[in-house]
Amino acid sequence: MKHSALTLLVLHLNALLDTGRYDSITVDEVEDRIEDGSILRFLRERAGQDIDLSLHLDTKTYGNFERFYVTYLQSILNAYGGRESRKWGVQNRGLCLLIAWTNEILQQGSGWTPEPNMAGVEYS
Repeated sequence: MKHSALTLLVLHLNALLDTGRYDSITVDEVEDRIEDGSILRFLRERAGQDIDLSLHLDTKTYGNFERFYVTYLQSILNAYGGRESRKWGVQNRGLCLLIAWTNEILQQGSGWTPEPNMAGVEYS
């Protein structure tokens, strides 16, 4: 799985969060949708034209992204469900939980390094 699939999803989730129109999506609601495997389709249905998940759901650009993402989220839910506030500082907004857990998936990945000298600063 390319990390760009996850980073694009973070951008979409962040944009939804910024509107304030989806603050009513709760942590419990998101966890229920993760559990039943419908989280991406739920977001598409709930947010309508405010989110474009066509690359994630309607193409094979990122392989079977939905299966990958849901399986990973279910694993996190099974391991840490109920401890969202303590581990990620999230207790109110479901979109915040999805951003945190998508970030967690990225952190658990490997092979990513920043572009050398992108900011004019070398690192090692």
